[in-house]
Parts: sequence; C-alpha cells; structure tokens
Amino acid sequence: MEFLSIREFTAAPRKTRETLKRSGKIVLTNNGKPSMLIFDITGQNIEELIDTLNRAEAMRLFEEIQIEAVRNNLDTMTMEEINAEVKAVRRNTPTRSKIESQRKHAVPLRKKRGT
Repeated sequence: MEFLSIREFTAAPRKTRETLKRSGKIVLTNNGKPSMLIFDITGQNIEELIDTLNRAEAMRLFEEIQIEAVRNNLDTMTMEEINAEVKAVRRNTPTRSKIESQRKHAVPLRKKRGT
C-alpha cells in the first residue's frame, strides 16, 4: 500500500493514477497522519464494493460497542437485567402513534406581527 500526502495528490494527479493502478490502494496523509483511503475500482461492481465496505464498517462499530460494554462491566448483564433496561427505555420513549396524536391536537404557533 502506498502513502501520498494530500499535497502530492492534488499537485500530481497523473502520478496518483499511476500509483493507484500499480498498488490498488493509496493512503492519503494530511500533516503526516492518515486521512483518506483511495481504492482502484476499475472493472468492479460498485454496489457490491460499497456493500462490503458498509459491512466492514458495521463490524468495526460492533466491536467498538463490545469493547465499551466490557469497559463499563455491561458484558455480565443477565437477560432479565437487559429486558428490564429495554422496558425502562420503552416506558419513557413516546411511540410513533403518541407522537402523531400529539401533532394532530397541537395548536399551530402564530407569528408575531412585524417579524
């Protein structure tokens, strides 16, 4: 995998294309830190590629959630404790029908004169 600064990327687009064809991936850096990842997608099904990237991102986020749960000792919760938490949140969260009902009965705000 090749690394290029953003400055090199914008100053020499031809070199960037050649490097991308050769290596398949380029990491763009900003002030020496990785900032973006560029893939050569020539001849690939873009929908499948985007789907694969989305799944990879979801897996990464799921792992972060699991690590956070371990950090906060939430990984030892029993099913009963989890169900109690879900019930408590649902009790305090309005349902869609309640929200729609409130909208129907809401009095529209009137504009002040002169605004």
